[in-house]
Amino acid sequence: MPTSHIAPLPSVPTINLASLMYGLDDYLRKRGADPAAILGHAELAAEDLTDPERRVPLIRFLELLEICADELGDPHFGLRFGTQYDPRHAGVVGNLALASRTVRGALQTIGRYLPTMVDSAVYRLDVEGGMAFSYSYYIDPLMMTYRQKNDWGVAFVCNVIRHGLGEPDWAPTEVLLPQLAAESAAARRGRIGLLRADVRSGHAWAGIRFDAAVLDRPMKTADATIERLMRHYGDLQLAGLETQRDELARLRRIIAQLVVEGDSSVECLAQSLNWSVRTLQRRLAARGLNYSDLLAQVRKTLALNLLENPSLGIAQIAYCLGYSEVSTFNHAFRRWVGQPPRDYRNSRKSRTIA
Repeated sequence: MPTSHIAPLPSVPTINLASLMYGLDDYLRKRGADPAAILGHAELAAEDLTDPERRVPLIRFLELLEICADELGDPHFGLRFGTQYDPRHAGVVGNLALASRTVRGALQTIGRYLPTMVDSAVYRLDVEGGMAFSYSYYIDPLMMTYRQKNDWGVAFVCNVIRHGLGEPDWAPTEVLLPQLAAESAAARRGRIGLLRADVRSGHAWAGIRFDAAVLDRPMKTADATIERLMRHYGDLQLAGLETQRDELARLRRIIAQLVVEGDSSVECLAQSLNWSVRTLQRRLAARGLNYSDLLAQVRKTLALNLLENPSLGIAQIAYCLGYSEVSTFNHAFRRWVGQPPRDYRNSRKSRTIA
């Protein structure tokens, strides 16, 4: 009987940099920095910031944010740049979100159309106990180590809500971040001032919590014509992305959502795809895969990310990944990596210090 294998993730997840970093060159010049030098340091070209059809490796975007923060001596660069960013520049995602009828519709739109802007990213909106939690994470190893992206992502969602409500001073109840660099009291006050909300670190995912009643508020930027046109365009883009090569990436993204939501059964995945379980299993078998392979790969990737967050205990990580027992997670991780999660985390920490 042939041994099933796990197909690798797309070798180079990509991002549409021109949308996410629109106006970066002018912003850097105003702050006394040289955009060309910074882009060169990040292995990017000027055209990467201006061509709306061009996608660059995701890692270049993450490193660009960190380089900008270092060059400007601004630990809050991602947050500061994101706060002044107009969501209309974010292609289908930004324009369709602002054209939506309600805040809920806007945030759901971000989740659906985010792949048109960036690979390997998942956006979620959960509601519980009268509070909404809007958050995002990456399905790619070791993305947790890049911190500026979390600030940018939080600022982007806040801006969508502020623009949509026509309330520039709107703020969430709380901002949750996986981890923060060591900050002085003044830097901490600066972060809170930019976010206009309490900040809590040590969470699994980066996001914002706010009163769920906001979700049903109408968007003042709503436009039915623009929404219809942009949704049609966005659906065409999604269809173009869902080629044979990208189908597994799509499946991994959905599985990651199911893992985080707490129900990662094969039946749930099939239902999410509007397929029968038999159809799903047949399509995976044609690639030499089965559902257990994909689920293990996604859990491994999320585990590698979460272990980069020193604030999270092993038990918390196991729970986030849907394991009822820590011992089960430990055995699975040892099978994936060759050592227990605690030893892996310690080895990562040692290399960082060295």
